[in-house]
Order: sequence, then C-alpha cells, then structure tokens
Amino acid sequence: MRRLLVAVMVAGVVCVGPTVRAQPGPPQRTQANVPVEITFTAQRPVLDPFNEVTLDVTFTPPSGPVLKVPAFWAGANRWKVRYASPLTGTHRWQTECSDAQDAGLHDVAGVVEVTPYTGDNPLFKHGPVRVAADRRHFEHADGTPFFWLGDTWWMGLCHRLHWPDEFRQLTADRKAKGFNVVQIVAGLYPDMSPFDPRGANEAGYPWKTNYTRLRPEYFDAADKRLRYLVDQGITPCLVGAWGYFLPWMGEAKMKAHWRNLIARYGAWPVVWCTAGEANLPWYRAEHFPYDDREQVHGWTEVLRFIRATDPFRRPLTIHPTAINQYTARHATDDPALLDFDMLQTPHGRQEAVPVTLKAVRESRAATPVMPVINGEASYEMLGDSLPTEWTRRMFWLCLMNGAAGHTYGANGIWQLNRRGQPHGPSPTAGSPPTGYGVIPWDDAMHLPGSEQVGFGASLFRQYPWWRFEPHPEWVSGIDIPPVSLDGARWIWFPEGEPSRDAPVAKRFFRRSFVLPQGNSIAQARLRVSADDWFDAQLNGHPLGTAGDWRVGRQFDPLSPWLKPGTNVLAITAANGTANVALNPAGVIAALEIRFSDGALVRVDSDATWHSAGAEVPGWEAAAFDDSAWPQAMDLGPHGMLPWGAIADPRAGSSAPQACGIPGRVRLIYAPENEPILLQGLEAGETYNVAYFDPVTGARTERGGVEAESDGSWQCLPPPGIDHDWVVVLGKAE
Repeated sequence: MRRLLVAVMVAGVVCVGPTVRAQPGPPQRTQANVPVEITFTAQRPVLDPFNEVTLDVTFTPPSGPVLKVPAFWAGANRWKVRYASPLTGTHRWQTECSDAQDAGLHDVAGVVEVTPYTGDNPLFKHGPVRVAADRRHFEHADGTPFFWLGDTWWMGLCHRLHWPDEFRQLTADRKAKGFNVVQIVAGLYPDMSPFDPRGANEAGYPWKTNYTRLRPEYFDAADKRLRYLVDQGITPCLVGAWGYFLPWMGEAKMKAHWRNLIARYGAWPVVWCTAGEANLPWYRAEHFPYDDREQVHGWTEVLRFIRATDPFRRPLTIHPTAINQYTARHATDDPALLDFDMLQTPHGRQEAVPVTLKAVRESRAATPVMPVINGEASYEMLGDSLPTEWTRRMFWLCLMNGAAGHTYGANGIWQLNRRGQPHGPSPTAGSPPTGYGVIPWDDAMHLPGSEQVGFGASLFRQYPWWRFEPHPEWVSGIDIPPVSLDGARWIWFPEGEPSRDAPVAKRFFRRSFVLPQGNSIAQARLRVSADDWFDAQLNGHPLGTAGDWRVGRQFDPLSPWLKPGTNVLAITAANGTANVALNPAGVIAALEIRFSDGALVRVDSDATWHSAGAEVPGWEAAAFDDSAWPQAMDLGPHGMLPWGAIADPRAGSSAPQACGIPGRVRLIYAPENEPILLQGLEAGETYNVAYFDPVTGARTERGGVEAESDGSWQCLPPPGIDHDWVVVLGKAE
C-alpha cells in the first residue's frame, strides 16, 4: 500500500535524497489526494520560533481556488508544509513568512506535480470524507457514499497503547470488523490533570509546562500512529483537546494548538472535532457538573478560527457533554459553524433509550440541516458492567432514526487500560480506585459489541442506505397488555435487612414448577423487576438483564425453553445503590404460561421461592436440589412503597423502529423479542422477507409474504432468538 506522505526538501534541508535548492528547483511529485511534505530551513536564528515565526504557503492548482496552507514548526530551525489535492497537473507554490528577511522561509517558490492515484486506499482512491450535498450523510470527495462506523480511542496517542505492535493490532481488529473512523484526542486528554504521566506518549507531552510552547517531538510520534490509521483506510476524527483545557491555556494558545493541528494534518484525510465535552468544566470545579456557557463562548471562537484557517475544509464538529442537551448544536453559540452534529447521549440502559431517541430526532429535524452522529453512547462494559445489549441497541436506534452512521465505544479502550495497570481513579484521586473499570484494552478489543455494530453496518452497506429515511408509521407493537404483577410479591434473601443489603450484594433466587404432559403451550411470558439489577434464566437458558427497577423487563415468547415436567426459573438480583434508605433491595417476578386448551399457569414471586446469599455451581438447573436453601423473605405486594406500581416495560423505549426507501426496501428493528405489526404495505403485493440477527450477523430468508387487505402484516420474531431482531422487506420482482 502506498505510504501516506511523499517527503521532499527545499532550501537546503534534506528529507529524502541529496540537498536541492528550492529556486527554481525541480518539481516535487505525488499522486492525487496523497499529501506531499515540503521542508524549509530558517536562515536567521530565532530564540523562540514557535511563538515568533509564522509561515504560510500559497498553492495555486491547475484550476480552482488558491489555497493558503499554514506550515508548522518542526523543531530547531525547520518548518514543514503538507499539501494534497485531487487535481492532477502542476501546482505552484510560494511561501510567505512573518520574518520577511529570512531567505530560507520567505518568498521561496516551487512546483508540485500531481499524477493520478494508482493504489487501493479508499481515502486516496475516492478522496477524503466530506458532507454530501443533501446534508444528511457523508461521502468521499468523488461522491462515493461513506457510512461512518467509528470507534472511540480518546487516549490512543498515549504510551499506554504501545507503538507499533499494539496500535497495529487494535487497528487490524477494527478494520476487519468494518470500522472506518477512529475518534482520538490530540494529547490534551479527558479524565486527568495537565501533564499527567498517563497522557504522555513516547516523546513526552504535547506542550511544555505552563503551555509556553508546543513540543514537535510529541506530534512527530503522533504522526506515526495517525499515518498508520490513514494507511489502513481509517479516517481519524481528531479531537483538539478536552473542553476544560481552554480556560487553562487561554484562547490564544488554544488557537496556536489548533493551527499546528491544521498544518500537520489538514492535508490528510481527517475529520475535525474542536473539543471533547466542550460545555463541561474541570471535574474539580465548584458545583461540577454543570453546563459551562463561558467555555462554550470560547470554543465558538476556536471553531471560527478553525473554519478560517483550514484551507482543505475538512468536516468540523464539536463534542458535547450529556447534561440537559446532548448535541453539538448546544456546545456552540453558532451551529452554522458545524458541518455535522455529534451527540453524546447517556451511558445507560433502558433509561437512556428515550433520551437518545429524542436527541437524534430533534437534531435531524433542526436547522441548519446536517448529518447526525452519536459520538458517545452507552460504552460497552462501562464500569465493567454495562451489557453489550445496550451498546448494540444504541447503534440500531440511532440508525433507524436517520443518523449518518454511529460511533461505538468500549470501556478499557477509550482510556487504554493495561493488564494490571488500569487508568485508575478518573479523573482525580478522590474518584473510585477502579475509575470507570479495569478491563484491559486487549480484552476489551474482543468484547462482542464491536463485532455486532460491524454486523449492523454491513447490513446497511448492502443497500443505498444514504437514501434511507425514518418511517415510524411503518411499524407498531402488538397491543398486548404486559404480564400483570398484581399477584406477585417483592422478595429478598431472608438473612439481615433488605434496607441494608447493599451496595451490589448479589442474591440468588429460584423457583421450580411442573408443567403437564401432552398440552402444548400457546404463549409464555415473564416479567421481572429488581432494585436495582437482575439477570434471569429459564431452565439454564439466559433470558437477559435489566438495570432500571422502575420498568424492569418482559421476556416473550418463552415456550422454546419450557418442557413437560420440572422446570426452574432462576434470577440473580443485586442492589447497586449505597443509599439504601431510599433504595432498598428487592425482586419481583411473574411467569405466565397459557396452553392451547385455555389453561393458565402462573409462577409468581413469593415466600415459596428459595434463595441464597452466594452462588452455588449448577443452581440454575432444574435438577438442582434447593432443599437446603432458605425460603425467600416476603416484603410485600406489587404496588407497595417505596416502589409503587412498576411501569409497562414496553412503553415508548421498547417500541419497534423503521427506516428505508418506499417501494424498494424496509428495515424494521424490534428491540424486544415480541411480535410486531407492519403497516402501510400495498395490499395484494408480495414482499420478500428476511430476518437479520444483530448479535450473530446471520441473515435468514423467510420467503414471500402478502399484506392483508388493510396493508398490514403481523410479523413474529424469528425462531430461536431471545433478543432484539431485524426484519428486511423488499418488493418481489
């Protein structure tokens, strides 16, 4: 594969080959979209070149506008400029230096010859990423659509991810899974104080103490990593700094920091993110957290500076914090400066769903129109506990509602935990010792969520996804009342007091029951809630988890895992809140089984359940002897305080979603394993139907179906799946 940079020399400085004078000098050569690097040598000594000298190079292409490209200080008396263009032919350039008396920097001229690109890197073959004309999606410079699938490596330029072997290992894994963007911070990191040793790279820090001047050595080391991403066809989304660095550095130094980034990387196929959590103050600030509008004012000025300084017009955004508002539009005083809206929605489970849906839908409906990317949502295993299910759901919920792609995140990768050396207290010594979790990056790399969002992206890429629109009118849930909890009791482990059984004290509950022979099951549903978390199994088969006791969760259908004879429902529950006076421990459940002859069997939580304070091997199996386990403590009926009535678990946040192209293709996402009703189909038309499993990536062709006379079709979940699912409809030819 062709290297990213073509290095050349000017004014007596050798980059490759012998010394060559720049005037008139032979032309330098590169290929279309491949950056060329030109080096200059200052002839006059300067005490502080970074702060005292400014160098720009004006490039005149064969056609189109003239570009004024900033050069960067490369250390000692060296300066460099990087340039790329999709236009073949002769490109003339001339320098302009703030020190007009320096013959090595001022009024130097030359030529770059650009020839057609001959490699296979999509970032050079099709050109860098830009916003498409419809302002809804991204595309390459030649118009090829670009589906954004990002990964979050906020601290990926630091030494905790070793160069080159570990960086290349993580890159190869992400490339194989279909990722094409990496969100990465340019050295001024979140979750640490300035000049924290965890944030250094092989060459140290990006700035000298007190921000007196920038250190080119740091960025030379960063170049290797960013260049490798680009060489692999991955677009860096380069975040200039975390938001709270602006008041520490001041606006002038932050603009100098950004001028250096533009000079170094603007010719590369990158995307700019002005700041991370731009409206969040320093973690130790009084009254933290809050929406810091003073920082927003300052970052808006930096946005304007980037827009005025970047001659290559790379896509520009800013990353907000998840306080009150969740969009980049809220993290600037002037949304017109943004090319796309980057969101940060809560790192949550079911409670994060309505917030995420609202943020995506409102952003897509807002003006000015721009692509929407959720740049931070429900990191997998955050706190070493957030389940993959919710990370995966965020991808599907955002895409079905009009996002132009999605960014995944995994605990352990964003902060680069090492085995036995986690990032630690985040961001201060007063934080929990384990910070956001201790899972090391090389274990986090194999968490299933990264593969699962890759499966989802692969499905979208099979279709003209850039033409997809949200169509909520195409689908609805089946109006079946949830399982009633009115006959169930809140229960807990009988030893001690539930009000003191916290935090995170796991307790184990099981209930055996017998089903008759020779009577087929028509419907089986389970509804569970636990304060605060539960994991349910039926005859050893995992059903799923939930972490919001206000709504709990319902599982349906369950008949594939039931059998005549002895069955067992097993639930692990835990209270995860230290303030137990306001949040006591408890679990409540109701299993409802209806037979084809109309008979009904209910298994409600009550004092007949057996419980344990510690896990015993095989406890979740029907054959396990639980006679030595004590019976559960009966706390009271459903509806009792402090809980009150548990809300319908399917309301709003569990509704199915739809998108696609009318008359061509429909994608329907069902968050729950329940039947759905497809609507707005053409009566009498035959549709080809396929199921897609978002966990395994498997696609199963169901065959042709015909809509009812009212244009509806009731679709059952695919057999053998106990989680969210996708159905794809296309008109039969």
